[in-house]
Amino acid sequence: MKKSKSWIHVCVHFLLFITLGVHSDRLNINPVTDDIAKLSTLRQNIPKDYLIPLEYIPKEEAGMCWMKLNIFYLEESLERLSEKFGNVSSNKENISIFIQILQEQRVHMQDLNDIMLDFECHYREERFDTNQYFDFIEDLLRAVENKEDAHDCDVPPCPTSPLTEKYSEESPTPTSNAPLCPNDCKTSQQQRLLPEVVERSLLSLLFIPLLAIVFLLVWKVRSRRNQDGVQQNPAEEGLTGTEGTAPPLDTEISEKNMLNVIEIV
Repeated sequence: MKKSKSWIHVCVHFLLFITLGVHSDRLNINPVTDDIAKLSTLRQNIPKDYLIPLEYIPKEEAGMCWMKLNIFYLEESLERLSEKFGNVSSNKENISIFIQILQEQRVHMQDLNDIMLDFECHYREERFDTNQYFDFIEDLLRAVENKEDAHDCDVPPCPTSPLTEKYSEESPTPTSNAPLCPNDCKTSQQQRLLPEVVERSLLSLLFIPLLAIVFLLVWKVRSRRNQDGVQQNPAEEGLTGTEGTAPPLDTEISEKNMLNVIEIV
């Protein structure tokens, strides 16, 4: 009896598990749909005139691979935006939820790096205001929810900028018969080099007289100093001679004292 009751309990639990699993699939509960509602709170908390940088590819160029090509750079942009809020901020918490959703989707994408390299010339960086930025996030999350992930992406040709078009129009196309560097190139190079050589030679010629003038000035100053020294030496010798012949004052005073002593005696 105990064995039969245990088997009955196992069968009942198994049937309940199957019915609950089927019922949960029919409800079609998607966490992405619930999190999209949090975008409205972020719109209200961030000023409308605030500009947020984002590197992206428009839908017209990306086609069916739009979600796959923009998910990585949108994740980076959200990470930079979250760094502007404090750790306790509700904005930072809501932004981290979207970053986690994008990371989970990106991990399961195959050949993402190769596809991004193929479309590298189509990426552009712009600054979106608050409404445009969160509209872009909402569109991408809807694409994630609908699983709009194409494996084969048609890469359009790279766009040409106005500068490159203007350069290509103005620059002549070289012909196969034309030489790489005709004689005119050599003559023009020689004409450019001649003025430079002449300028250098003139500078060197001007430098030589300057050195000569400096040398003459130094020589004159030294010669004048030597002449002044020769004139001062004889006068000094005369002064020293007279001083040698003069008798010492101390001896005269001592002699006078001796004479006074003799007279007193």
